[in-house]
Amino acid sequence: MKTFSIFAFASPIAAAALGRAATPAAESANNTFAELDNIKVLCGVPGPENELPATSYSYPIGLLLSAEGKKIHVDAGPGNCKQAACGTKSGAGVIVCNDQKNGVDLLYSDLGFFAQQVYNKCKHRRDDTDYVENGQAFCPDGWNVILTDVGSDCHASTIPDN
Repeated sequence: MKTFSIFAFASPIAAAALGRAATPAAESANNTFAELDNIKVLCGVPGPENELPATSYSYPIGLLLSAEGKKIHVDAGPGNCKQAACGTKSGAGVIVCNDQKNGVDLLYSDLGFFAQQVYNKCKHRRDDTDYVENGQAFCPDGWNVILTDVGSDCHASTIPDN
């Protein structure tokens, strides 16, 4: 399991693929693919527009994907947001927002999966470097994930042990 965790930090794309491929039940894999159709991803929102080198998101997305079984609580919304993960050196952050009228407990790994969808859709190449524009992925269950530059205001660089 340690190998997967280290690998997750190095390559969130590969970690997501391994995490999904390692799902033991075929039913779970089918549900994952069916849910993809319901995920809406927007790039360049919320404003102001910003972008970071794609490598900046490796740590926060890898951190989320490797937090197997751990949950984050987000109080009732709408529009209640909190940092889920960030990189202390890059400013890259993953924020989760709850739009439901009740609090939610979400798996960090699910947030990582949604963050990966934003990463994949909002990534572009310029001057021989990959960049990721800020963006937002919406879950039909009433919560969403934002990739953005949190600057030096990183207070989620580790996953709590709760």
